Amino acid sequence: MKYLLKRWIRTGIFCTGLMFLAGYAGTVHAGDIESMESQSSDLKSELDNVNKELLDIGNDIADAEEKIEETTGEIEKTREQLAIARNSEEQQYEELKLRIKYMYENDNVSMLEVLVSAESMNEFLNRVDFIQNVSEYDRNKLKEFQTLRENIADQEKHLVKEKESQVKLQKKLDSRQAELKAKADSMSVDLASLKDRIQKLRAEEARRAAEEQRQREEQARKEAEAAQAKKEADAKKSAETSASAKNDSVDKGSDKVTSDKGGGYDMPSGNGILTKKKGVNYYNGHRETYYSQKVLPGHGLKIPGRHVASDGTIRDADGYICVASSDYPKGTVVDTSLGAGKVYDSGCASGTIDLYTDW
Repeated sequence: MKYLLKRWIRTGIFCTGLMFLAGYAGTVHAGDIESMESQSSDLKSELDNVNKELLDIGNDIADAEEKIEETTGEIEKTREQLAIARNSEEQQYEELKLRIKYMYENDNVSMLEVLVSAESMNEFLNRVDFIQNVSEYDRNKLKEFQTLRENIADQEKHLVKEKESQVKLQKKLDSRQAELKAKADSMSVDLASLKDRIQKLRAEEARRAAEEQRQREEQARKEAEAAQAKKEADAKKSAETSASAKNDSVDKGSDKVTSDKGGGYDMPSGNGILTKKKGVNYYNGHRETYYSQKVLPGHGLKIPGRHVASDGTIRDADGYICVASSDYPKGTVVDTSLGAGKVYDSGCASGTIDLYTDW
């Protein structure tokens, strides 16, 4: 997988991202972003491998430089040893020449005279043996110095070749390092470009999703307003019908009968209906109680058209029973066992609706 991003761009796999950057207004699909993120992951993995190889090559180059430095030091030491060996060889050769000159060219005593001056055969042989030993020592010593010099010279040649090989390896590693660095730099640019495209596509996707959400909320708001308006209209109609029915003196079979004349009002009675005597009633999924303006006048509630209905409930100008609830915002129309009510106050327990009365 070499230079994946460039091949993808050339083959058109990035067409969606590229058209978007050029001003294309088409829909952004999640699959497009997922595909680009997969490509980004592959490119990142390859870049990590290249960087690891760069690190390894850097270590190899450091090792090669260290070996070259060591070999160079060994070459210098070898050359010093070679100079010493050559000097020793030359010195031994000069000493040999000096002894030969002394033995063979001395004006006063010749080698033959040394030998014939021996007083016995044993002394003669000893002198011959001494001369031979001295000559053999000189030859051996000279040969030893020559061998040492040759060995040191061979070692120097070997070290020079080894250094040349190490330098060649270092150059090869330097070249490979430069290639990998150029590749890593190029891949880093490609990866940054790809991530930038992904980020822009994600921003476009988020903007589109937000716009769709806004449209859904707007539609839901309109539907809720329409439903609330219908509910209020139905409640108002129900309140008007209920008020009209309560003004009639005849009970036509309803469970709301005018049997309680306490306080001068036609207060309701019967199962499922809140009454002064009942005090607590459960209706339409909520708990109903009442609070009397005789105890809590509630002048701060600002109820338009506030008046006392014939059943003793406190109502507004539209005929809604004034209620308190902590579950609905003020102005919400709710259904109660005594008719439609509108929330004007709060402070009661959750799940409870307090009806305002003059009981």
